Amino acid sequence: MPVQADGREEVVFPGVKKRVQSASPRFGLLAFVLVAMIPRGVNAAAESRVIELAIRQGTLPQDQRVIRVHQGDEVTLRWTTDRPLTIHLHGYDFEAELTPGVPTSMRFSARATGRFPIEAHGSRRGEEATLGYLEVYPP
Repeated sequence: MPVQADGREEVVFPGVKKRVQSASPRFGLLAFVLVAMIPRGVNAAAESRVIELAIRQGTLPQDQRVIRVHQGDEVTLRWTTDRPLTIHLHGYDFEAELTPGVPTSMRFSARATGRFPIEAHGSRRGEEATLGYLEVYPP
């Protein structure tokens, strides 16, 4: 290939009349660095989180009422209860039937950010109660 005075090669594509000059090596390095800096859309430090939650007499302990994770985390909420009930994680639309003495897990990837209520539903209509909240923060 012909070489220009500035050291760049001139590239000619077969069947194409226009000549295209190849970029300098510095441009290639710059492009590589810029591409490497593009966010991937998921937290690079995403974690696998297992959170034990124990419902007693229809409530969670105070220190378990707000669950904090980051977007991209793989989350497992492992539930136990002392009486039968149904729990519903709003925003992710997960529902689980809990039975006393039987641990039950909800597994999901924390994709949506925000604050999502976790409710307990009793056996009769109107027996809903907010147990706590799942807070998902951006990476």
